[in-house]
Amino acid sequence: MADSTPPPMPDFPPTPPPAPTKSHTNAVIAGTTAAAVAAIVVVGVLVADDDGSSDAEPAPIVTITETETETETETVELTDQEIIDRSLEIIESAEADLDAGLVPDVTVPAADPAPTEEEEEPVGPSTSIGSGTYLVGEDVKAGSYKTSGPTDDMCYWARNKNDSGELEAIIANGILEGPGRVTLNKGEVFETSGCEVWELAK
Repeated sequence: MADSTPPPMPDFPPTPPPAPTKSHTNAVIAGTTAAAVAAIVVVGVLVADDDGSSDAEPAPIVTITETETETETETVELTDQEIIDRSLEIIESAEADLDAGLVPDVTVPAADPAPTEEEEEPVGPSTSIGSGTYLVGEDVKAGSYKTSGPTDDMCYWARNKNDSGELEAIIANGILEGPGRVTLNKGEVFETSGCEVWELAK
C-alpha cells in the first residue's frame, strides 16, 4: 500500500515584517508624548504632601538690569564768524520773544546792601584845654581844671562873661608862675595862653 504522507515543504526565508507607514509613526510619537506628559503629572502628584502643599522650590525670579551707557559728547570747534552768526540768532530770537510779549523769567540776585559807615560818636566837650578861647559847656566841659604851670615865662588865664574882649567881660583872671587851678562854669568863656595843658581834675 502506498504511503499517503505528503512530502515535507522546502525551507523558505522568513518574510520580513511590513515597514511602518507614516500614520503608524505619527501614532507612535503621539503616544510617546502623551506618556511623557502623564509621567510629569504623576511625579508632581507624588511630590505633593498629603495636605496639598508642595515641597518643590519656587520658580527663580529673573531680574533684568539695564545699564545706561554714557553718551559721548562731540566737541565742535566754531570759527569766529560762526560764533557771531549764532550770537545774532540768539539776539534776534530774544527780540522776537519781546515783541510777542514773552518776557523771560529771569531771577536777578539781590544786591548786597551797601556798607554803612559807622556813625561817628558825637564829640562831647573836651576835658583838656590848651592855649585859646573856649565856651564852657560846649567846647570844654565845666568843672575844676589844673595846670602844671607856664610853658614859657608867663601863664595867663581869664574867665569871661563873653568873648567880646572888653574889660567889663572879665569875671576873674590871673598869671601863674607855677602850678594852678581854676573852676569853670557852664556859659563862661575861658581864655588861656602860655600855660601847660589844663586837665579836668579827677
